[in-house]
Amino acid sequence: MAPVVDNVVPKNFPAGTTVRYTRTLDEFQPSDGWAYTIYLNGLTQKFNKAALVVDGIFQIQFDPSDTSSLAPGPYRYAERLTNPGTAFVLTGVTVDGEGNAIYAFSSFSNLPPFDGMKVTITGFSNSGNNVVAAISSLSLDGEGAGSFVVANGAAVPETHAASGAGAAETFDITGDELVMNIEPNVSIAAAGAFNSWEERTLAVIEAALSGRLTADIQSYQIAGRAVTKIPVGELLQIRGTLQAKIWRQTHPGQLGVPYKVEFPVEGDGHEYPPTWQDVTGLGR
Repeated sequence: MAPVVDNVVPKNFPAGTTVRYTRTLDEFQPSDGWAYTIYLNGLTQKFNKAALVVDGIFQIQFDPSDTSSLAPGPYRYAERLTNPGTAFVLTGVTVDGEGNAIYAFSSFSNLPPFDGMKVTITGFSNSGNNVVAAISSLSLDGEGAGSFVVANGAAVPETHAASGAGAAETFDITGDELVMNIEPNVSIAAAGAFNSWEERTLAVIEAALSGRLTADIQSYQIAGRAVTKIPVGELLQIRGTLQAKIWRQTHPGQLGVPYKVEFPVEGDGHEYPPTWQDVTGLGR
């Protein structure tokens, strides 16, 4: 089984491989009805995958078939959280004689209800009880049942199974820094697909300096100039620059090639050359 990356969206992975990670977002709990989908958008292709809920946590898995055909390169991504909204199981309506209707419910799911929330009520046999309005005087019994009040002068008392739905909600987690780099699929990648521009260019420079330019690389250009038109002295300078950049690429976190240097321990009998004071006797 592929390892699970805990609560982190992977920054890079090879196309055509299994990727598994989790997401824990305090304000978007699966127990409150939230669902998670990640959307990837590249230069020429896009992709999305919905999460499963495992032990109360979002778990996302990219299967090899999901990404095997994606072109390598950077993909901006967004994490989308969606919720269908509060869902009431309504059981009946009473009226207070002042133009208000009191709706009783046996339970609710998804987002917790609140005063002022807009609700769409459907399913009562009396059409006057089916309305879209803001709720007030919300009352909960601690076990999920309760009641709320809606201004509805057309309501009539009724005991009947019905439903109430709050508005759906959608939130995106986005940002310029949210980029996922998809690497080439090693099983189908062409030769050289994993080499950097510096590595490819260095190979051409070496061929030019050794007189081994083949027909397919004679037209290779660096900064708009054909490699065959660049003087030898400049080619040597470019080679040195490329070699330094490649060394940094293949040795991340290091500034340069380390060298071991030793300094001899100076003893009491070490003879030093005379100083200006020793020669002149001045300043003593």
